[in-house]
Amino acid sequence: MATLAEVKTAIEEQAKGTQTLRDEVKKLQGDVVDQDSFKKLEAIVTDLDEKRQKMETEYLAELKEAKELAEEASLKAGRRGTGSEDAPNEDQIAHKSAFVDFIRARGAESQKEGLRDMEAKSLGLDVKALGSATGSGSGVAVPTVIARDIQTKTNDDSVMAGLVKVVGVGTSDYKEIVDKGGLGFGWLGAGDDRAGTAKPDVYEVEPAMGTVYAYPEAQEEQLDDVFFDIENWLVDSARTSFANARDMAVIAGNGAKKPLGLLGTAPVADADGDRADRVFQFLKSGKAATIGDAEKLIELVYLTKSRYRANGRFLMNSLTTSKVRTMKDGEDRFLWADGLAVGQPATLLGYAVSTAEAMPGIAANATPIAFGDFRMAYTLVERHDLRVTRDDITKPGFVKWHIRQRLGGAPTNDDAVKFLKVAA
Repeated sequence: MATLAEVKTAIEEQAKGTQTLRDEVKKLQGDVVDQDSFKKLEAIVTDLDEKRQKMETEYLAELKEAKELAEEASLKAGRRGTGSEDAPNEDQIAHKSAFVDFIRARGAESQKEGLRDMEAKSLGLDVKALGSATGSGSGVAVPTVIARDIQTKTNDDSVMAGLVKVVGVGTSDYKEIVDKGGLGFGWLGAGDDRAGTAKPDVYEVEPAMGTVYAYPEAQEEQLDDVFFDIENWLVDSARTSFANARDMAVIAGNGAKKPLGLLGTAPVADADGDRADRVFQFLKSGKAATIGDAEKLIELVYLTKSRYRANGRFLMNSLTTSKVRTMKDGEDRFLWADGLAVGQPATLLGYAVSTAEAMPGIAANATPIAFGDFRMAYTLVERHDLRVTRDDITKPGFVKWHIRQRLGGAPTNDDAVKFLKVAA
């Protein structure tokens, strides 16, 4: 089955041929030729022109249908495009159609090279430069029309991806410089000698990289069922896996083949300026196996410098939230306040609260509550080339898809977030 891009090319080539014939017919009009031959040639040109117009009409109808289907899929995902710039172009639609054929095993191997050509066009790249631009290795790229859905759903489901700084990169070679401050100052009078002052200090952060992957499978019979929505199934399978992976890595990743998380290096009690770089500070709860009293949460907030309190918020899991909701201050007032309008977050001591299940629970020596500006405290690095490899060999009767993406992350400003640590 020809793709829309191939049909468009055929129409353009036929139009060129028809115009050439039309030009030749015009030349013959001025010559002495056999009238029967002239009329036959003129009829051929007219017939070709009618066929071309019919193909153009069918092509435009198919293109309109494809765009409507893409819009319908976007509506089902709950994210209608905001403008024409979000709508897929013709190359992206053709790439998506060929990709769905590829994962349904309709001439999969023979289509792989063609898919890479379409991949280059949909990304606006030269096909020769595609390999170096994507770092793809084996496998083919998930089309933008589908990959955008996976990325959007993943970031919606991942709590931490919405809190920390997220940077898209083309390679794994990414670094950040963090200014530790410390520029000294002094006072003097007119004519006084000027003594040297302390200079600011910086350190370099290179996020630890790893590959997050999903490995869903389906029976071959399911792929033959026209009612099996392979595209949305693929999106949904990757969505949950990648969202969970992000949250767990950003909070507790150990930096080994994955990002280094906020708790990847255990927080210490040392004050700002006295700790090692990228190590956060904790405040003791003061009570064994509990998060302590309301005063401890207030102290946690004001342990954080004012510049980070401006965009500060609390972070905890659901079970911890259930405990915090019942806490009261010395005047018997609840610390927790539900949002007054739909979409407004609940607040704790006037600050927004985010719930991430990857946060530790309340237990001895655990750090179940964090507060601060998480965007200043952490950087998550994403490579946008989501890759997929089809596997119909290792498990007879089933088809698997190896979907993966390179991710990295590391703490940056360790003064920006503080943790409440439960006493032993």
